Amino acid sequence: MQASDPLPSWRATPTKDALVSFVAAVTTAGDGFVAPIDRIAVFDNDGTLWCEKPMYVQAAFIFAKWQAMVAADPTLRETQPFKALVEGDREWLANILDHVPELVKGVSEAFGGITTDDFEAQVRHFFDTTTHPTFAVGYHQLGYAPMKELLEYLRANEFRVFICSGGGRDFVRVVSEDMYGIAREHVIGTSVPVIYQHGRLIRTAGVEQPVDDGEGKPVHIWARTGRRPLIAGGNADGDIQMLSQARFSLLVHHDDEEREFAYDTGAESALAMAQAEQWTVISMSGDWATVFS
Repeated sequence: MQASDPLPSWRATPTKDALVSFVAAVTTAGDGFVAPIDRIAVFDNDGTLWCEKPMYVQAAFIFAKWQAMVAADPTLRETQPFKALVEGDREWLANILDHVPELVKGVSEAFGGITTDDFEAQVRHFFDTTTHPTFAVGYHQLGYAPMKELLEYLRANEFRVFICSGGGRDFVRVVSEDMYGIAREHVIGTSVPVIYQHGRLIRTAGVEQPVDDGEGKPVHIWARTGRRPLIAGGNADGDIQMLSQARFSLLVHHDDEEREFAYDTGAESALAMAQAEQWTVISMSGDWATVFS
């Protein structure tokens, strides 16, 4: 255990007390003790570890690529998903997960057939050059300070910490070490098939199933760790199945319009489940003294 306050960005609330008490219980000799080998903590990324509004970070990356593709080949503007982007069809884009075939097609055309190194270079360029439309800073600066402290606190108590993201595994890996101190091999996420060809690793079309969301999250966690998580953290309905697997479940509630965004859309079922199952709900406005570093 750390002598000084390991969570200085957290206010002294029952939420912080519950966190610290649980970690103390599983790391101290007694009935609640859990051996370090079984101390697995998993966290969703979008909206749990970094800001996901006004759009997912990876969506901003993909849309920028699509815009460049349309500029190079104007005929693309006649087909989805490029058509919606060019025409500014906010409804279509806001519900892009309802158009999975078109989304997969667009992503495959944008990033299929290139090496994993080329993809990583494009992601790094995006993070180096793109700013958030509301906060006017780089996206890599918008990790939540209290959650980053929590990740470090858990590692200090011999937890193995994993990201379990519905977003792209290889996208998050590029920044996971610098932003969160989470090794690339501890990033679980949705992924594309990769093949070895002429000495290079090539990204191919399509998406490996299941995607790392909803029921896919527990499946991916088990495939990677062979264990159920001791702690899990999420913020949305797609995290319910993962949270249900853990002994201690955390749900980030976006209720801070002044410092970030206030919204429940996409988390209605998770919030109801949190109340029914007595999960620990993190109030961004009430529990966090600081949102961003």
